Amino acid sequence: MKTIIKNSENRLYNDLKALWQTSPHDRCIHLRFSALNIPIDTWLEPLFQIFKTYFENDINTIYITHDADIFITSSTFTNKQIDMFMTHFKNILSSAPLNGLATIHEIGVSWPKLRDICEKKQTDLQISQAKLQKKALEKLNAETTEQALQTLDKELISSLAKRRKMRENIIIMVVEDDLFTQKLVKNSINDQYDLSITGDGKSAVINYINKAPDVLFLDIGLPDINGHDVLKKIFQIDPSAYVVMFSGNGDRDNIMKAIELGAKGFVAKPFTKDKIHQYIDKSPFTQAKFKSNLKGVKS
Repeated sequence: MKTIIKNSENRLYNDLKALWQTSPHDRCIHLRFSALNIPIDTWLEPLFQIFKTYFENDINTIYITHDADIFITSSTFTNKQIDMFMTHFKNILSSAPLNGLATIHEIGVSWPKLRDICEKKQTDLQISQAKLQKKALEKLNAETTEQALQTLDKELISSLAKRRKMRENIIIMVVEDDLFTQKLVKNSINDQYDLSITGDGKSAVINYINKAPDVLFLDIGLPDINGHDVLKKIFQIDPSAYVVMFSGNGDRDNIMKAIELGAKGFVAKPFTKDKIHQYIDKSPFTQAKFKSNLKGVKS
């Protein structure tokens, strides 16, 4: 009885494909324990004890996938043995509903279905790994940002609001990594205001402190740090910041979270020139400069 944990999704696919070609009458038992929503360490050891006690001679290989599903290959396993196994397992997890969690497949007959299951497991694993990598990268970049902030002149941070107020020109800052969206913004602004574009969250906070913009358009889906996290940091530095969120994913959760954090609006991509200027005109900082410039013209 061999157990495979490392690279199990790929091993399972390759082994089942080989069995389909060489031993199509072998069986594959799929135990969908991912549906239990119970920590694996509470049932894995008792599970293997059942295997060793009652079914060791009937099992060829056990595969444990990343989501805690278990696949077993066997030449002799029957539906009766599946029922026997589930009865023993029910005694371990008396409170868990186990109906429908076990399925036995004859590999030659069920290969198309097994292939689809394996391919989905491989895809889900890739997505899960990508999410973990993204979280690790966000954490690293957040720490890097904190370190960079510590090296900045404290007076630069404390004078941010004053510098913005005293400056005559209007600065629009955009944090967006998508080149097409950057181009849309440039065309919308069309040299009417000073425009500063940053492509990632890590440098966005530093650039915000340096520029003290009148309006910040901030993308949610940045390549390094989540836009909501950048938004939190911006408001820690500048509680009166005027921030409008960009996103190609205009779902309600993203909108509500951004508004709850303090964003003044939400622009779904792609957007119109008028939408951009509506938010620029609503900014209290641009309004103050409009009034100041109008007084200057009248005098």
